[in-house]
Amino acid sequence: MAVRALGNGIKKFLEQELYRTNRSPLEYVALISLGLLVTAIAKYPDRAIFTRARPDLKGKEAKGLPIVGNLFDFAKYSDNPLLMLYNGFQKYGDVFALTIPGRGRFIFINNPELIEHVLKTNFNNYIKGEIFSVQVRDILGTGIFVSDQEEWRFHRKTAVNIFTTKIYRQFSEDAFPAGADILCSVLAEKEKLGQTVDMQELFMKLTMDVFGKLIFGFEFNSLRTEGPHEFGDAFDYLLGNVDSRIQNPFWQWTDMITPGKCTKIKNALAILDKYAYMAVKKRRNETEEEKEKRPKDLLDQYINHVRDDGTTPTDLELRDVFINFMIAGRDTTALTLSWQFYSLMANPRTLKNVLKELDIVLGGVEDYKFEAMSHGLPYLKAVFHETLRLYTPVPRNVKESLADDVLPDGTIVYKDDIIGFSTWCMGKNKSVWGEDAELFVPERWLNEDEPSTLAPVPGTQGISPFGKFRMESQHKFNSFNSGPRLCIGQTFATLEAMVTSCMLLQRFEFKLVPGQPTPVPKPSAALPMRDPLMMQVKRRS
Repeated sequence: MAVRALGNGIKKFLEQELYRTNRSPLEYVALISLGLLVTAIAKYPDRAIFTRARPDLKGKEAKGLPIVGNLFDFAKYSDNPLLMLYNGFQKYGDVFALTIPGRGRFIFINNPELIEHVLKTNFNNYIKGEIFSVQVRDILGTGIFVSDQEEWRFHRKTAVNIFTTKIYRQFSEDAFPAGADILCSVLAEKEKLGQTVDMQELFMKLTMDVFGKLIFGFEFNSLRTEGPHEFGDAFDYLLGNVDSRIQNPFWQWTDMITPGKCTKIKNALAILDKYAYMAVKKRRNETEEEKEKRPKDLLDQYINHVRDDGTTPTDLELRDVFINFMIAGRDTTALTLSWQFYSLMANPRTLKNVLKELDIVLGGVEDYKFEAMSHGLPYLKAVFHETLRLYTPVPRNVKESLADDVLPDGTIVYKDDIIGFSTWCMGKNKSVWGEDAELFVPERWLNEDEPSTLAPVPGTQGISPFGKFRMESQHKFNSFNSGPRLCIGQTFATLEAMVTSCMLLQRFEFKLVPGQPTPVPKPSAALPMRDPLMMQVKRRS
C-alpha cells in the first residue's frame, strides 16, 4: 500500500509538472528519469526488474522490494547464506523462489523427486550456465566443474579412465596409508611437545599432498611444513570470494572499488597458476625413462589426449584441469574428515561404537585392504555418510534452464530461470530424513539385523557387530551429486576417509580443546569451519 501511495503521489506531481514551461535540459532529464522510476515501480512492485510476474508461485515466492526484489535478503544473510535457504524452506516448503536484479528468478528445490528431475530425468535442460561460469571463470577456467554439454562430456570421458577398481585397490593398501602415516608422525610430534593441533588444517594438508601426488604426480609436502601452505591459503581465499560473488550480483563493480581486493585476488590466482604450471612443466619435461618408472595418472590422460583435429591440450587447459580436480581432491575429503572428527568427539556413544568395530574387525592390525574398507566396517562407513549428509562439503548448487519445463510437483520453470538446491538443507529436511533429520545418527545407514558379511573379508580379523551398511538413493543423498554428473571420485574420497580414520583412531585418542566455540560453516563455495578445529591428542593405550 505504501508503494502504491508513493507511486500515485509521484504520478500526480508529474502531471502537474507537464504544464510548466521553460524547463532546462537537466529538468527534462530528471522528469524523464522520475517517470521511468514510477513506471518500473508500478510494473515491478515486489520483484526484481525485468522479471515476469508469477501469480502461479503465490505462497512460494518471497515478497521483495520494488525493482531490487530480494537483493537485500541476500545481503542480510551474507555472513550465513545457508541459513537464508534453510529459513526459506522452513517457511515455504520444498519449493520457494526469489528474484535478484541482473540474475532473474531463483527457484529453490528441496526434495529427492525434484532433484532427480533436474539432475537426471531432464538433465540436458539444466546446465551450469553463464552466470555461474562468470563467477568462477578466473579460478576454474573451462574445467569440469564449469563446463557443460560436449566440453563436460570430454572431461568426464577423459577423467573416468583413471578411477578404476584396480587403482582404488592400490591406493587403499599403499598410498592412503602412506599419507595417513605422515599425518600420524606429525600428531606424534605435537603430542611429544604437548601442543594442541588444528585438525582441519592438517586434514587439508593431508588431502592436498595425497591427491596432488596420486593424480598429478606433484609433491606439495605441506604436511611436513609448519604453518599454512601458500597454495592452500590462496585456494581458501578464492573459494570464499566465490561465495561473496554468489551473494552479490554487482560483485564485478564492488570488487573494483573495494581497496586492495582486486590485487589480493590477482595474487591468489598467481599462486594457483604457479603450482599448476609447475606440475604441467614437470610432466612435459619428463624423459621416457622417467615416464616408464611411475604409474599413469590423470595428468597423463589429459596431456596425451589427441582431439579429432589432431591437437592436444594446451598448458592453459591443463592448468584448468589441475585446479578443478585439486578442489575435488583436497577440499571435499578434508572438510568431511574435519566435520566427522568433530561429530565423533561431540557424540561419545558413536565414538565408542567406532572404536569397538575397529578393534573387532581390524584387531589392531593396520592392513587396509580394499575389501575391508568397502565392506568390513559398516559402522565407520555409516559415520562417514552421516557426516556428509549433515555437513556436505559442496553445500549449494545452481542450474540454469535452457527451455521451459514443469517440475514433478507442477511448478513451472521458464527458460533462463535458475534452479537452486542445497544438499546441506536437504540433509536437515524432516520430510525426507525423518524427525531426527538434524541429529547425528549413523544408525540410519544400517540394517542392524543383517550381518555385514557371512565371513571376515580380506584384511579383517572379525565381523562387525553393527549390521550391514545400506546406501540411500543418490537423489535423496546427493552429497556426491546425482545423475550423469555423479562424482567420479566418490570411491576415492570414501576410501581415503576410511583409511585415514582407521589409522588415526587406532593410534590416537582425540579430545576437543575445552572452551572453543561450536563449529559453524564459514561462507565459502565449500563448507569449511569458521574457526580452527583444535584438539588434544595422545597415544591410544
